[in-house]
Amino acid sequence: MRHASVIFFVLALASPRTPLQASDAKAIAAAGNTSVRRIEPSLPNRPFARWLRDLVGAQAEIKWEVNDCGEQTGDPASDKGRDFPMCAEAQVALAGNRRVSVSLSVGTFKTGVGTGPASLAQAVIIEPDGTLHWFKSLSKLREAMQAAR
Repeated sequence: MRHASVIFFVLALASPRTPLQASDAKAIAAAGNTSVRRIEPSLPNRPFARWLRDLVGAQAEIKWEVNDCGEQTGDPASDKGRDFPMCAEAQVALAGNRRVSVSLSVGTFKTGVGTGPASLAQAVIIEPDGTLHWFKSLSKLREAMQAAR
């Protein structure tokens, strides 16, 4: 599944952007407004969007999209009828051609955006040579980004 997530992530970065639909805006708002403390208790009580902005800096461009958290297999027969998770993904271009992506799960495509807080689905730093560094927590992502400064 990790391989499929990587392929989906790379394709998502290369795909053209379309205007946000109302459901996408709701998913992104749910992710951005979730306190990082609700995602990880050791972090401050700060909305994810502000926490991420503080982490990547004021000049970094943050692009948001809504996707299936990399869960589709690409096989219509296998995927038929499944209720895929819904992720709001923040993608950031960093200095030195590095990139970071953080996906927060906010619901499913059949049931819509949930009423509870978002949860971390995946976080990755992509090096210029394509090397991927995966993180299971926001605090580990923060540590890696601070160490790279």
